[in-house]
Amino acid sequence: MRRVNLLPEEERGRAGPSLREGNTVQLLLILGAALLVLMVGVYVLFLVRINSEEDQIAGLDRQLATQRARLAALAPYQGLETRLHQKEEVADGIYRSRFAWDAFFRALSYVIPDSTALRSLSAKAPPVNVNASPGHELTPPGEVSFTGVALGGYEDVAAFLVQMDSLPYLSDTRLNSATLDRKTYVRPVIDFDATSRLVVRVGQEGERLPLEGSSGSRRPRAQGGGP
Repeated sequence: MRRVNLLPEEERGRAGPSLREGNTVQLLLILGAALLVLMVGVYVLFLVRINSEEDQIAGLDRQLATQRARLAALAPYQGLETRLHQKEEVADGIYRSRFAWDAFFRALSYVIPDSTALRSLSAKAPPVNVNASPGHELTPPGEVSFTGVALGGYEDVAAFLVQMDSLPYLSDTRLNSATLDRKTYVRPVIDFDATSRLVVRVGQEGERLPLEGSSGSRRPRAQGGGP
């Protein structure tokens, strides 16, 4: 079928441009609408993201306020750990350089010869030095004095002196006097008086004060010459 243009010749030339202009306007309107929809979508997206960021900032502000409140509550205890650590060091120093009286008397009971008996014992330990290094001997040394009787002869007194020097807590045991007593007892005995240096070697009985409930979890002590 053949198409026939029924418009007059003077109208035919004007119809084409008008139609094209109408199509261009429609296209521009469509593009403008699409661009508007896109801008609205971008705006909504950014608005949602901004709201989300503001919520996170508000949450962080609340956490920060909570932490500040906790810090304010703990402020009175600031430096407590340092003070406790310093006291712990002093306690360890005292423990490390103390004289172990219980261990000394227990060891003494094992080495006194059967043929001798003590009448009296007086002792003075060396002064505690919390800064002394483990393994060192405290100075000046202490002293312990014994008075006793030997049921046999002078050989028993000599045996007593040897046994005292065998103890790790004593050294330089010397006899001050030894006299034969024939009147006080049924049988003759030797009254004797002896003196020993009382020795404390730092850390010999342990370097750290055992704390109840610590289960060996105390902080390790720094290496060096101090406590």
